Amino acid sequence: MTSLPTELYHQNNSSKLFTTQLSNIDTMDENKSQRELGIIEKLCSTYGFVYCCHRDGRYFFHFSEYKNDIQQAKIGDVVEFETTIDKRKQKPVAVNIIPASPEIMGENRVEGTIAVVARQQKPNGFDPLNFLPDGKVTYVKKGETYFLPYAMADLQDSNIPVKVGDQVTFNVSQDRRTNQFFARNIVITEKNLPPVVLPLKRYRGVISTMKDSFGFIEREDALKEIFFHITEFGPNVATNTIQLGVEVEFDIQNRHNKDVASNIVILAKGTVQFDDIDKTPYIGRVLQTLQLKTKKTGDTLIGRLIYDTLDKKMTELPFGERDRCGLYTLLENDIVQFVIAKDKRDGMIRATQISLLDQSFLKSKEHREMGIVVKLDSTTGGGQIKCLSSDQIVLFRFSEVMKDKFQICEGDPLEFSLAINPDNVDLPHAIRIKLLSKDNLLSMVNGHELRLTGIVERDPQEGQLNSENKSQQLNGNDSISIPISRQQESGIIRYVWNETRASIQFLSTNISNTSALYCGDKVEFGLISGSKFATNVTLIERNRVHGWIAIIREGKGFIEEYNTTNNIEPIVFTINSFTGDGTQIDLGDEVEFSIRQVSNRLIAENILKVTSTINSFYSILPTTYRGRVLSPIRLTNTDECEILGRIQKLTDDGTPGEFYTYSITGVKNKRMILLPNDLVTFSIAVGRDYSKRAVNISLENEMRKGKIDTVKGQFGFIDFACEENKKIFFHNSEVDGGFELRAGDEVEFYAQYNQKTGKPCASKLRRTNNLQRPDRLITKLKTVNIDENKGQKLVIVRQPRNADEKSKGFNNNRIERAPGVLIKT
Repeated sequence: MTSLPTELYHQNNSSKLFTTQLSNIDTMDENKSQRELGIIEKLCSTYGFVYCCHRDGRYFFHFSEYKNDIQQAKIGDVVEFETTIDKRKQKPVAVNIIPASPEIMGENRVEGTIAVVARQQKPNGFDPLNFLPDGKVTYVKKGETYFLPYAMADLQDSNIPVKVGDQVTFNVSQDRRTNQFFARNIVITEKNLPPVVLPLKRYRGVISTMKDSFGFIEREDALKEIFFHITEFGPNVATNTIQLGVEVEFDIQNRHNKDVASNIVILAKGTVQFDDIDKTPYIGRVLQTLQLKTKKTGDTLIGRLIYDTLDKKMTELPFGERDRCGLYTLLENDIVQFVIAKDKRDGMIRATQISLLDQSFLKSKEHREMGIVVKLDSTTGGGQIKCLSSDQIVLFRFSEVMKDKFQICEGDPLEFSLAINPDNVDLPHAIRIKLLSKDNLLSMVNGHELRLTGIVERDPQEGQLNSENKSQQLNGNDSISIPISRQQESGIIRYVWNETRASIQFLSTNISNTSALYCGDKVEFGLISGSKFATNVTLIERNRVHGWIAIIREGKGFIEEYNTTNNIEPIVFTINSFTGDGTQIDLGDEVEFSIRQVSNRLIAENILKVTSTINSFYSILPTTYRGRVLSPIRLTNTDECEILGRIQKLTDDGTPGEFYTYSITGVKNKRMILLPNDLVTFSIAVGRDYSKRAVNISLENEMRKGKIDTVKGQFGFIDFACEENKKIFFHNSEVDGGFELRAGDEVEFYAQYNQKTGKPCASKLRRTNNLQRPDRLITKLKTVNIDENKGQKLVIVRQPRNADEKSKGFNNNRIERAPGVLIKT
């Protein structure tokens, strides 16, 4: 429908829509200019631009031409204007601009029927330029049917539910910008009450054709298909579940003299039965394959097979695409097994549940190839096979696998036939694919190398020398050590074959394209019948692991490997394992590395410092909590460490709460030492697997207290339990105020890891105690009467340097000296 009868709506003189086009704007007469409809496109300080709705035109206008309050004008307002020629610039401009209504509302009420129930709600009316209502109202005028869109906002009483078939009255409105018609002010006059009839018969079928939003259902009761739209499934059914082969139940409605399916419900698989099946198995031979089917024939049962009946008579039966047990290719003269089915709808007899027998390959003497799966591609629904006889790479599809519910993996041995690819004649593809067992393949290979893929579980390592080294003199001066014999520990490759896990050993001398292999590397290797070692091991993909520096001690340390679980085994590393010169590392730095296993110990090699990505693994919650450290990160000995600690959350009243693990990445100051029972503040981070960790950890009081144990020249030790030691090191350069510390002094300090050595040390020391006279001297001075005016007063400027609270008097004997004479010590 492209237009409406003019009597449906009334137009007065003030709201006429002029759409006359200006054929020649350059020769237009100012006095005969017609008014046009436009939209304000731009507003500047004293001028703007208006865009014509019904033809391609953009005109300049001055604010003085706007015949209303220009302060109330907005971009997007609908206006009426005239056009004239600017005498100075000889360009068309807009004049006599007045605001206009974007819609024309008809005065006459029209009777109609609800055709489609509206679901979208749009307050403040609709903007047809950006939004179109989804409801439909239909009415008939002079034998012609018209449809008008409407929305829920157009119903005068939105609380009354609207159904298809309800009788309504409404006004017709026209958008002046797009000439689109709408139904407004809809009032329900008569509800469409369903007649009291017997329950409708429900029908069943299977979806046979599926397009974007519609399809066809093959009916169970009749030999024909019926149209359906996906909206008939209801809003609670996901569109991805509406697929070919889905069994459904539905009603049949007549719309526009055509039967369509409505109120569709999905049924359980196996509910719809088209046939009565005789379960007696028969054996037959294929006469005509399904490849001969063309679009012109339209016959779905194009296949033909022949078999011997019970009375020894040869009988032909048709079959179609759905009658095969698999989608693999069937060829002429194939020996197959099947059962007979009788269609309930028309009584036609056909063969179904057709499967290819192994004896077919023996009788036909079909040439079969063997190969190994080298690549899988889920996007194309198949992969690539490497032929053992010629090393040729051929393509295959999963549909050609003859075993149902079989999961193909890389490295699986297969038996197949080659066929010409219709898309590329030069590149054959594999058909009629069967899985081979390990024993069958090795017996058929006859000494040929079988190529498989696997993962390195342990890399080969050099063992201990079996005898002492001999020294050989070079040029009489230098000597080198030459081992007589060296025993090598073989590596292990783990692989999957014949749906079972297996492993095989390999030596470093069998590695072909790289100097070394590491744990987790993906490799391709050769397997020969009777050999215990893999041959020609080739690296396919290097396994690189991410982690963070957890502990550093004098050129070596431990790495925390990225893992979603809390059972993380620390990985040992040395500074020499970093790639690149002059790499500066610090606690918490993210690294990428390969793993080597030596004596059941994981060691990191080929370490590379990378940009931090810790923020992509966890999402930090905004709330900050108080807690207490239960177990910190610490180095237990030179070979063991604990890289995960635990923090217990405390409530506002100090009640213990939940436990959270943390690592070095969660501590704000990476060099700060956390000890048991330290009070901290922290946040909670949630990982991708919804695991929780403590992050942004800060000490509430970073100042530690202790007593000086010993002082040795420019350094000393403080009684302070840290990690496995009971004393912590300090240097005199870290003492604030220039005080000279002595054994027994009480001090405050910060406990941190040394940046060079990585060992715990104290910094920013401050003495807290002041040495005083013994109590006995203080008591005696209080009892002595001293006249400050007449008597003399003794003032102690400083305490004796060699005095302490344990010994009596001075340690050194005092001697007399003459004034002005120096005494040598």
